[in-house]
Amino acid sequence: MMDASVIIPAYKASQTLPAALSSIDEAAAFFGGQVEKIIIEDSQGRGPSWARNRGLEKAGGEIVFFCDADDTVKKDFFAKPHSALLESGADMCFFTYDGGPEIPSQTIRGAYEVREEFLPAFFGYSMDDVRRWNNGGSLSMRKLPGQVWRCAFRRSFLEENSLRFNEDMTFFEDAAFLSSCIASARCVTSIPDSLYLYNPLPCGNLASGWRKERNWRYKFLSLDFRRRLDAQHGGSLWKYCQASCVFSALELLKAREDWRKYISQERVAEALEAFPLSWRHPITAAAVQFLRIFSKKSHRKIAKGS
Repeated sequence: MMDASVIIPAYKASQTLPAALSSIDEAAAFFGGQVEKIIIEDSQGRGPSWARNRGLEKAGGEIVFFCDADDTVKKDFFAKPHSALLESGADMCFFTYDGGPEIPSQTIRGAYEVREEFLPAFFGYSMDDVRRWNNGGSLSMRKLPGQVWRCAFRRSFLEENSLRFNEDMTFFEDAAFLSSCIASARCVTSIPDSLYLYNPLPCGNLASGWRKERNWRYKFLSLDFRRRLDAQHGGSLWKYCQASCVFSALELLKAREDWRKYISQERVAEALEAFPLSWRHPITAAAVQFLRIFSKKSHRKIAKGS
């Protein structure tokens, strides 16, 4: 078995891929173990989720890493997470990147404890987040960037739990994958090291995904993903993302895109009713009240029709 596999989606990356591969080779040499490079060419633009899933099908390394074709990695990219995973026995290891947030050195054990520590960072906004915001705190205090390349995974963990990317999603797909992993993990470790050099090119996958999803379809995909993941785990996860339904509804209302269809969803209607209002945020409160009225009308129509 290989010590590590690194999966690199490549879409129109002829100018940037050589630098990415060169940095990976340097990191592999410093690591000293066997590193498998898996380059997935995506000539049809099917998206990073498709490419990464094809890479996961081919991966044979004990530890799985991801790298985008327009980024580069540091020399410790393989060595430090590999060591941290072996020492802790964890399923996943988080690290940071140049310009990214500071993270602590810690190991969290136990399914509930892992979810409490990490799901708020990636899965969405909770009502507790909103209450803190209403009291003058930061809404995004517990949020972290959701890029998958800032984490290493034990391959046996991914395979045992059938963890894959949602190929319908071209936006939020990284955070969705991380959320799925965290929901299944029993032990997660993090190290404070910056191991990745992120190059946010405007023509990258994220920007392309946003243009493709300008009709806001990704809001419905995210809602469906969250509902399914919550159901898979016995309804224990919804509290971590319930307020996200309301924020998505507000975004759709502002953009005048499919907001009536969105608030007709049962889970969204429930979230609107549960959303704690504060006149510290009067525009948000007024908009939520407006959506509540239309949501109730919509559900009355549905009830009459049935």
